Amino acid sequence: MSQPIRTAGALALGALIVAVAALAMRPGPAVGAPTTDGQPALHTITVTGTAAVTRIPDVARVSVGVGVTKTTVKAARESAGKSMTAIIAAIKALGIDEKDIKTSSIDLSPQYNNTGTRIVGYRMSEQLQITVRDLDKAGDVVDTATAKGATEVNGMSFDVDDPTSAMDEARAAAIAQARTSAQKMAAAAGVSVGAVVSISESSVSSPGPYYYGAAARDAAALTPIERGSQDVQATVTVVFEID
Repeated sequence: MSQPIRTAGALALGALIVAVAALAMRPGPAVGAPTTDGQPALHTITVTGTAAVTRIPDVARVSVGVGVTKTTVKAARESAGKSMTAIIAAIKALGIDEKDIKTSSIDLSPQYNNTGTRIVGYRMSEQLQITVRDLDKAGDVVDTATAKGATEVNGMSFDVDDPTSAMDEARAAAIAQARTSAQKMAAAAGVSVGAVVSISESSVSSPGPYYYGAAARDAAALTPIERGSQDVQATVTVVFEID
């Protein structure tokens, strides 16, 4: 073998030895840190915490509608439009802002005879969703709408207009609950809880909506409304180091 070939072989062997040595000296994963496959490392404890925060709803969403059947499309549209115009005007007169009144659906469909072979009329249906921010007026909205021609009251939902602060409070309480559980488990095992390795949110459920069913009724009767209370719930999974 020539001198250049022997030299190249020696160099290659030397590089291989250095690479193996570097690999052997490479540090392993830190205790308590997640592994690369997403699973918790050794010397950790994983717990789930759940907490709920109660809030009183501050908005109501009322769904009312008009449905009329006439022999022609024009007659159906005119009749439904007249009733809906009167309903919207009366709801605005209660102090409901225009931005809180929106059309949620419109439908025009033919109506057939019993055999389904001949059109005998047309049904026009239009639905409104009304956001009521003064809940003392929620019942008035229902009564006013029916008095002005609403033939359908499709329910009422109560909600918290801005649930962000309640969600944050529920998350914090869920994490605290998880730490308490971890400490009890660790004490039973004769170890102690260390730093948080990771936190993941399993779910956050915001309030409601809670539906209050209603049907069109005599306009002279008052509609009592009770908003009740609702819970914001958070569930978190926390991984702690253990010593």
